[in-house]
Amino acid sequence: MKYFWLILLVSVVVGASIGWTTNYVQYASKPAFFGEIDYTGNITSDNVMEHLKQFHSDSGAVAEVEDSATHDFGAMPPSTKGKHTFVIKNVGSEPLTLELGATTCKCTLGSLEDSSVAPGETTSVELEWTVASDKTTFEQSAELRTNDPARPAIRLMVVGRIIRDIEFEPDLITFGNVTVGDSFELSTKFFSFMDDKIKIKAGEFSNEAFTPLAEFEAQEYDPKDGDTAHAHAKQAFDIKVNVKPGLRQGPLSTRMIVVFTKVDENGEPMGDELYGTTEIAGKVVGPLSMLQNTYVKTTENGSYFWNLGRLGPDDKLEYKALLALKGSEKDATNLSIGESYPAGVVSAELGKPIGREETRLFPIILKLTASEETIDLLGKNEDDFGWVWIESDNPKVGRMRIAVKVLIEPRQ
Repeated sequence: MKYFWLILLVSVVVGASIGWTTNYVQYASKPAFFGEIDYTGNITSDNVMEHLKQFHSDSGAVAEVEDSATHDFGAMPPSTKGKHTFVIKNVGSEPLTLELGATTCKCTLGSLEDSSVAPGETTSVELEWTVASDKTTFEQSAELRTNDPARPAIRLMVVGRIIRDIEFEPDLITFGNVTVGDSFELSTKFFSFMDDKIKIKAGEFSNEAFTPLAEFEAQEYDPKDGDTAHAHAKQAFDIKVNVKPGLRQGPLSTRMIVVFTKVDENGEPMGDELYGTTEIAGKVVGPLSMLQNTYVKTTENGSYFWNLGRLGPDDKLEYKALLALKGSEKDATNLSIGESYPAGVVSAELGKPIGREETRLFPIILKLTASEETIDLLGKNEDDFGWVWIESDNPKVGRMRIAVKVLIEPRQ
């Protein structure tokens, strides 16, 4: 028993020591400050204003950065170094003093030409930087401290773009929704920053179904005729891909591989084939769809349903929506209401089409019939919901089923 009390006493002493040590390291060992006032009594409420005067300047010096305090270097390859000289002018009436301050991690301030600048005179400071390899844009800064009362610190900025040997713009080609049976065109621009001239040989695609339907074309143009962001490129190509009908309905993602080689002064290939890749993404949709609204929703696979929730005795039983028919077969197709389920509860009525240039819209009204018992079509179990079929008289336009998810409370 005596060992128990001894062990308990030792545990208490050790625990208290650890707690005191932790508290001391975190709090007691650090100087305490209230603003500029410290706990030692050296700076108090009586002398704090006098202490702050050392940080305030009444100098007549006025610092001005010639041209701009921000330098845009345009574009540089990853891991390369650059430098720029900023010129500081004193436009005030008293000498301007300058001191090198903090810099961000990718910048280095060189020595000042003169740390004291007379009124009307200038001095220069060189800023060096190293371009990161994992970014597409660059922005770093450095600071000069001054005795200018209105500008105690000058922030010098370096910005620009980080470029690889080749670039696509846009680097992701999206074509949105394309109707089954329609052709469409994709486009992007391909830039080369290589010292050697290149020649594009072909375009390939990772999707086997996409390849036989795609016609690849690359046309070279002067980079200076395009956007200013790529005006420094050595070569530029306008790439177009014409895609013929034949893709299956659903999401589409494929990689486009541009095959090219370096060429000599005579245009003859040099070395191995090189490759540049970018992504193509979009969705091939059926010609028949619905316009979503408060009650009409779509699933991940592109199916549509009325999501009506729980309808009480006073809620309406008719809901309007619009069917959309587009594509090359829209004018040669008539729609009608097919089978509905459950019969006697779910039905629909189709209105006359509203003509548009690219789309024909068909008003549709969903009609529900209540009974003396609860009708549960919320789809808690598989196929435990209602539905309406939209029929087409054109074999190239498939029929479409619209689900109905609803619970109808009893009505007299």
